[in-house]
Amino acid sequence: MSYRHPLLLPLLALLAGLGPVPLRAADAPAPAEFAWRGTLALPAGAPVARVTLPADAMLRLQSADARDVRVFNAEGVPVAFALAAPAAGAPTAPPAQTRAYTAYPLFTAASSQRLAQGAVAVHLDQAGSQRSVWVRLTDKERSGAAGTAEATATRLPSVLLDTRGDPHTITALTLQATLPANTLVHLTLASSADLAQWTPVAVQGPVFRFDGAGAPSQQTLELKQPLRLQGRYLRLGWDAQTGVQVQGVTGIVAQTLEAPSRIRAPLPAGMADGSSAMDWPLSFATPLAALRLSTTQDNTLVPVRILGRNDATQAWRPLAQGVLFRLGSDSPSAVNPPIPLGGASVRHLRVEALQGMPLPSPNLQATAEFDPVQLAFLASGTGPFELAVGRAHTPAAAVDPGLLSAVVQGKLQDLPQAEITQVRVGPSAAGDSAFQRLLPAGTEPRSVLLWAVLLASVLVLAGVAYALLRQLSAK
Repeated sequence: MSYRHPLLLPLLALLAGLGPVPLRAADAPAPAEFAWRGTLALPAGAPVARVTLPADAMLRLQSADARDVRVFNAEGVPVAFALAAPAAGAPTAPPAQTRAYTAYPLFTAASSQRLAQGAVAVHLDQAGSQRSVWVRLTDKERSGAAGTAEATATRLPSVLLDTRGDPHTITALTLQATLPANTLVHLTLASSADLAQWTPVAVQGPVFRFDGAGAPSQQTLELKQPLRLQGRYLRLGWDAQTGVQVQGVTGIVAQTLEAPSRIRAPLPAGMADGSSAMDWPLSFATPLAALRLSTTQDNTLVPVRILGRNDATQAWRPLAQGVLFRLGSDSPSAVNPPIPLGGASVRHLRVEALQGMPLPSPNLQATAEFDPVQLAFLASGTGPFELAVGRAHTPAAAVDPGLLSAVVQGKLQDLPQAEITQVRVGPSAAGDSAFQRLLPAGTEPRSVLLWAVLLASVLVLAGVAYALLRQLSAK
């Protein structure tokens, strides 16, 4: 006996819809489908121009390689464009290093004291007064008069580096040193050509070493400006109370190309997870060059680690470690620098305090730093032209930079700059709709849709089974 219930056909149609959920056609996206759009004002008569994505556009990119970027003309037709430079804007080769330099300790010089054999006098200008000290620039065995002189002299919290024969220009010094645990050590640096006149060298950020496996450690001293070594001595100093011992240093050679300034965008307030962790769901896929953590709470010192993941069902993976600190002022040396993240593209970000310490949650602020994304485009068709950013599941459309360079004169980076005059922001392409805002953090709309279809199917099947049982009971 065959039986066909009136609900059977709708049920079959519903079950057929449980296959792959079709996505919106991505071969020809329209301008209105992008989350961010900006009108471009081109220089008069310029057939080719370039534009850099602003911070609010970077916060809406839905791809790590900027494939959801388009430039449209007035007819809504996309025009040819190419990325004008790598996202990092810096040389691809890793930075070179100088040879390792021995750190020679400095000693006090008393008028009645005989200097060590082979010692060299050094003059220091401290608090407006000249002070004489000495250093022995030799690696010979310290014995006899030399050993006696060093044993009776007072060792200063300072070392001398002889870099006169090095032709490089450096941007940082990597220390081979013994540092006290769980302490921020602020170093000073100076250079001299004759050991008498010294010029201070500005540095940024302290060095530190925290206890524990995987705890934060920083033994690289960054310079605010590149420093040429040839013909110069370097003097490295620190607070005498810290117990630092420096055995040697290695310089990090300055890159040939200087990276452009990063684009900064503050993140919304994070969600506290207890007292020692905070989470940020991200609505963008733009690679993170660094994360700047800051607090308005004075005299703060918290070692932290940063983790990320792309889905709420995944385990957190570590991205970086650092120290959040603020020592009572806004000077660069009194607050922590940005923590590099190496271009990580994640949808969920987490900051955890280490060593059982709490985060300053009410006062914690996070700012994302991005390497700039710049593109060059042909002004084909009629204007005004429009830059569009932020559309999920969008195929790449940028042409090879060499192809565009072949039809224009000069470098793409030297093209005239187009200005963004008017901005229109729509719902985020990541699903930042009213429906998405009702969902718990980390929940994917596609998963909710599939579960809803499955539940509806179960209800329909239950209805069919109930109707069949009633008819069988009646018979």
